[in-house]
Amino acid sequence: MTFYTSVAKAIFTIIFARLYTPQSPPHRNLKGQTAIVTGANSGIGLSIATALAKQGATVYLACRNLEKGDAAVASVVSQLSSEGEKRVFCWKVDVGDLESVRAFCAKWEKEGRKIDMLVHNAGIAEPPVGTKKTDEKGRDVVLVTNFLGSFLMTCFLEGYLSDRARVVLTSSTGHYSAIGMMVRPRMDGGAPKSVSEGGGIVQGPLGRLKAYLGIGTGSMPSYALSKAHQVLFAALLQSRFDSTPNNQRTAHAFSPGFTSTPIFGKFPVSWKTWISNPLFAFLKVTEQYVAVETAEGAKTGVWLASCGGEQGIERGGYWEWMCRRMSLVDLVRSQLTDEEWRVESGSVWRGWEDDTGCTWGPPATAETLM
Repeated sequence: MTFYTSVAKAIFTIIFARLYTPQSPPHRNLKGQTAIVTGANSGIGLSIATALAKQGATVYLACRNLEKGDAAVASVVSQLSSEGEKRVFCWKVDVGDLESVRAFCAKWEKEGRKIDMLVHNAGIAEPPVGTKKTDEKGRDVVLVTNFLGSFLMTCFLEGYLSDRARVVLTSSTGHYSAIGMMVRPRMDGGAPKSVSEGGGIVQGPLGRLKAYLGIGTGSMPSYALSKAHQVLFAALLQSRFDSTPNNQRTAHAFSPGFTSTPIFGKFPVSWKTWISNPLFAFLKVTEQYVAVETAEGAKTGVWLASCGGEQGIERGGYWEWMCRRMSLVDLVRSQLTDEEWRVESGSVWRGWEDDTGCTWGPPATAETLM
């Protein structure tokens, strides 16, 4: 499948998903297996956590708000048999706060439990109203929340991943719009801490109009880049896993398509939004007519978390509607030689390490990722 065919299918899925035959991921017996799902107090995360728990897994809902997280646990348990309350838990973590991620991982180290499914789902479309776009260290808040927190968590928890662990990242069709930021000479667009103003397909043509009207650049470039980094991370993490003989661990990224989730309820739309964030504005006003139910959008993630290590499911890839799609990362990889890919991917990986303040193995490890 070509890149542009994948983009066309993604757009078609956004518009006509309600006409598709519902996905039917196979039911697996996950009894004795453990899952962590971030951002699981609502939306896609809650649907994934619920589906995994229904298949017998012990599930940890990793949530920023404990009150909402506890309510989510009650919701999941109410759909299980009487023993369900013994295997569904809520632990606090704010993936937008790297110190909170460190605290969560330190607590897990004391728990010592092996992880069979690590689902990175937590994310935001833009910083909360009234807050800054960057944190105290100048890192883009959307990039930290949607990706860097997941990178750091995986780094710290890698030693607890089981021999057949599946790492799944909830990405987005929106990652395609980072095409203007993931090209030579650097795949990260040269902006690892804060996204440059005006990158991406949607934002670029509107730059001068925004400046004229005094409207700041919206969060779309940050969001798109964070989602592209998730796809790239899945590919590089799989390469890291595969460097171990007889590896059975897998990493995957997926798009839930246009799914009705609470993220849109937190996104106010005004006339300025149509200029600063036109794509998000369009999705917001069409959600009730076009978007599929949350449980449907979550099914690909459920399938990858429960079945991602099985034969026939390509490792390290990007998926939508339970089908392998050619991602923006695949496009970039196809345009580079092996040596260029080694250098570029290693550079991005080290940038992630710098931004999160971690060292994930010796430097040579990142440089040899392909």
